[in-house]
Parts: sequence; C-alpha cells; structure tokens
Amino acid sequence: MSYKYQIEQALLSKNWNIVEIGFSEEWWDDENWKIQYRFNSAICLYLCFITDPMFEGNREKGQGIIYEIKATTKFPQNWNDDTNTIALIQMSKGKFDLKLEAIINTLENYIKENC
Repeated sequence: MSYKYQIEQALLSKNWNIVEIGFSEEWWDDENWKIQYRFNSAICLYLCFITDPMFEGNREKGQGIIYEIKATTKFPQNWNDDTNTIALIQMSKGKFDLKLEAIINTLENYIKENC
C-alpha cells in the first residue's frame, strides 16, 4: 500500500477531504494537496510532498525520493520554508505508521484550536 494512499485513508477517516491536487513549477514540489475539514470549510491546509534537495539533474513529477511531507496553513515559499508548517513527516526509513498517526493527531488538535 502506497504512503499516499495511507495518508488519504487516514485523512478521510478523520473527516478531511482532498479538494485539490496540485503541482507547482518548483523543483522541490512533487505534488501538493489542498485539504479541507468536512465540517468547517474555512479550515483548509496544504500537504506538500517535498522532493529530496540532494536529487541532481532535471526531475519529472514522481522522480526522486520524497524527503518530507509538510502540513501547512499556506503554501510554502520554498522547500525549507517552515513559517506556516503545523506538522511534518520526515520520510526516512521505518515507522511510517507512527509518523502518520502523529501528523493526524496534530491535525486533530489544529481543528480543536480553530473551530
């Protein structure tokens, strides 16, 4: 099961909808999702799938390794912009399920603070 599918299922189980899947022209942005809380459309976040900054050469979407996944209140200005980051998953090997659980818990706390 792919990590994106696991994230999508975890979001859906906690009442988040993926309302848009985007791609920017930035080298570091492999893909980004705009997510919205089902019960309050004013609560929107971005999940950004950040490509490994050490990847060399021209990169097509899906090429290279995903370095981290950030949940942000505004789309980042660059790959290491953490100004609006509320949670992130470092995509090093192992324990993805625990990292996913932690980011989902952070999103749940964000909802409680902003509803």
